[in-house]
This record gives sequence, C-alpha cells and structure tokens, in this order.
Amino acid sequence: MSSVLPALALVTIGQAPRHDLAAAVIDGLPAGIEISQRGVLDGLSADEVTARYGSRPGGELLVTKLADGTVVTLDAAAVDRGLQDAVTAAEVSGAGTIVVLCTGGFPDLHTENAWLVEPDAVVTATSAGLLGGRPVGILVPMPDQIDAASRKWHALEEPSFAAASPYGSDAAVIAAARRLVDDGADALILDCMGYAPHHRDAIRAAGITAPVLVSGSVLGAALGAAL
Repeated sequence: MSSVLPALALVTIGQAPRHDLAAAVIDGLPAGIEISQRGVLDGLSADEVTARYGSRPGGELLVTKLADGTVVTLDAAAVDRGLQDAVTAAEVSGAGTIVVLCTGGFPDLHTENAWLVEPDAVVTATSAGLLGGRPVGILVPMPDQIDAASRKWHALEEPSFAAASPYGSDAAVIAAARRLVDDGADALILDCMGYAPHHRDAIRAAGITAPVLVSGSVLGAALGAAL
C-alpha cells in the first residue's frame, strides 16, 4: 500500500491563493500533502465579477475577497454554478481531495472520484456535537445572512446570531461577540471561513471567556484526523 497522500486542492469562492483562509485548515493537516489552490473568480476583473456573480435582490449572499484585497458580495446561486466548474477543474488537474473554503451550502456540488469536503457539513455537525444543549451565539459576516444561517443551524437549540465582517476591524467582531454573550450565549461559532484564529484571540483578549469555534480550525482538525 502506498504511503503517498493524494494531492489536495483548496477551492475558494473568491480569487486564489487565499492564504488567510487556508492557514487554519493547513495547520490541522499532516505533513507531506501536496496542496494547490484555485478560485471561482480567478482571472476575472472586478467588473466581470459583478456581471457574472454580483449579488441579486432577494438572493442569498456570500462574501469574499479578490486578489487585490477588495471585498465583494456575491449571489450564492451564481457562485454555486461557478464553484462546480472550479471543483471539476481541480479534479481534472489530479486532486484526490478537494476542500471548499466556504461555509455556504452547495447541495448539488459533486466530483467523479475525488473526495469532496464541504465545511457546511463538517463544521455544523462537529460544532453541534460539541456544543449541543448549550446556548450558542453565531457570528456571520452580514445581517442579510442571518435568515439562511438560522436554517442551517437548526440542530442547535435556539441559537442567537450577530453579524460582523471578518474583513473589517477586529473591534467590530469583538463587539458582535460581546452582544451575543450579553444576550446569554456561553459559546461562540464564527461561521465563515474568513474568520481566522486571530479573531478568536482578539475575542479572548477582550475578556470574553466563552469557547470560540473558528470554522477553518474545526475543518482542519477534522480533515487532519481523517488523512
């Protein structure tokens, strides 16, 4: 039996590489894995991104960054179609494991033979298993995402929600976390791959002692245990 691990592709809904998203995942992986990155928006100008994937009235929203650091809001349905193309391209390029760097739900996403790992399933199941029965507060990037998040986190008992962009100031994330704790949450979930361990550290440094689960770290630990 070969001891060589299959190549792993990290696929973002934005433009690759996204080292800020990948770092928490990679930290949980064993050494020796060949890792590549690709993005749904690779090669597109800002105007092309808006035309093909820009947010639509009434549609579910996703947030990501372009290679120059510009934050963009995208239409989830349009991203779903583009993400399938990116996943297929990763598999054709030889990836045996493909990891989506977004906690949004993409129920129709598929591969032919590669192992497809989606945070939407991994993070929700793992977090619910760890925190089920506790009052949990969940941070999402935008207020318009709270309705979709409330459906996604149905396994938790009456979770509360607040919004703060992972691409803004740490102060905004801390303030949102504090509102959740003040409202009764005794554990926090940062529900976006854009949130990073430094957000958890900032929340702790502000004196909030509730457990904080960072999506990328949860995904990396689960994936690392399986590889």
